[in-house]
Amino acid sequence: MINFRYHLVSLIAVFIALAIGIILGAGPLQARIARSVTPAETGAINVDTEALAQAEVLISAERAGLDHLSSRLSAGSLKGIPVVTVALPGTDGADIASARNALSQAGATMAGAVTLTDNWDIQGMEQYRQTLSTPLSSHTVRQIPADATSDAVIAYAIVDVLTTTGAERDIAAEILTDATTPIMTLDEDPKGTAQAVVVIGPRNSVPKNIATDENIPVRSSSAWMGLARAIAVAPRGGVLVGDASHAQSMLSQIRSLSVPVTTVDQVGTSSANLAMVLALPTANEQARSYGVGEGASEVFPPIDKLK
Repeated sequence: MINFRYHLVSLIAVFIALAIGIILGAGPLQARIARSVTPAETGAINVDTEALAQAEVLISAERAGLDHLSSRLSAGSLKGIPVVTVALPGTDGADIASARNALSQAGATMAGAVTLTDNWDIQGMEQYRQTLSTPLSSHTVRQIPADATSDAVIAYAIVDVLTTTGAERDIAAEILTDATTPIMTLDEDPKGTAQAVVVIGPRNSVPKNIATDENIPVRSSSAWMGLARAIAVAPRGGVLVGDASHAQSMLSQIRSLSVPVTTVDQVGTSSANLAMVLALPTANEQARSYGVGEGASEVFPPIDKLK
């Protein structure tokens, strides 16, 4: 068992690594990068390949150091906990892999992996989800709150499929994975054995009306709110990792409404994976927000929770 003093020293080292990265980014490194990609008088782009190469080396070194410290700090903190990961539409495969790797290094048992489809949250499928919620509500194992929306009913059914067993769970799974219009796909079916749920979102979750890419489908915040609320009732809790770079990002909206769930921003980074792992053992139905994005209250969970 790693003692509290070791945890504290490791955490301080993490903050030092992060601080060095911030200082380099805001000072000499930023200046080098700015000079390396500067329009010349002729209108061409003058690229300082040497400066860019040095920047990449520094960033790689910082990431490697933080990854090493993270693995030491979180080792064994999730020992024996069956965890299922839920990938939201548009999530980078590399971000899913890095999160699962961090969970495994912390001792978690990877019970399964599922992916939610566009049918889960695009506004164009709202009527379908409303229709689907009626049969699902009669096959959920857990008690659904009286004020739950149609999207929330679907979310509670998803959590049931991941964390419970029995005939009702199997029926709900068939409805949610229907081949014609699936809400989710079972990439690695946990068969109801998961106890904790980690949801991993895309790096950009800003609604279409303020996004630069007009091809981004219009997403329903109701679906996100419902899922956030539902994962918190999993036997060992749940964590939602995503994007909070803008006030209108889905994660930011969840935080602003004080949805009782644990959220972590900066998805895809080593610091996000560390916060995710440290937060999961105490994740329950309370609003907690970690990271550096909109609405974050702390960068990492309190270290004394691991004593």
